[in-house]
Amino acid sequence: MKELIDLIAQKHRVDGIKINPCASNFDITEFENKVGFNLPQNFREFYLTCNGFSCEEDIFNIMSLSEITDRWENYNDNWFYFSEYMIYSDMWGIRITETGEYEIFNGSYPKKTITSSLEEFLKRFFKGNVFDNGGLYDWHEELKIK
Repeated sequence: MKELIDLIAQKHRVDGIKINPCASNFDITEFENKVGFNLPQNFREFYLTCNGFSCEEDIFNIMSLSEITDRWENYNDNWFYFSEYMIYSDMWGIRITETGEYEIFNGSYPKKTITSSLEEFLKRFFKGNVFDNGGLYDWHEELKIK
């Protein structure tokens, strides 16, 4: 996870990126208590590596734990939004299903699952940002998320 975050930081260093300092285990436990479920391992690893980042390209953000819980619209009993672009123009979230599986979804098409892997999500952002070839919206098209 650290290598992937470092690659994203390097790619966006000219355009501008702010990587937040890592969250603590205590921060994560408080967050989990607030949202009502435990983070999947790849999210836990991400937040222990950095507590989100803000990227000038597409005004894309992976929100910090406190940014998520500061807005009641960002979470509920079995889901939370963790990423947004263009100041909440579109969002991506994670939910826990009735079977205990985790799914990442786009806020505009919440019934469709994109992936269960934050690492895969971040790799797509690294490859093509939000709009570029191979990026998040291309991924939506590949998966027929509409």
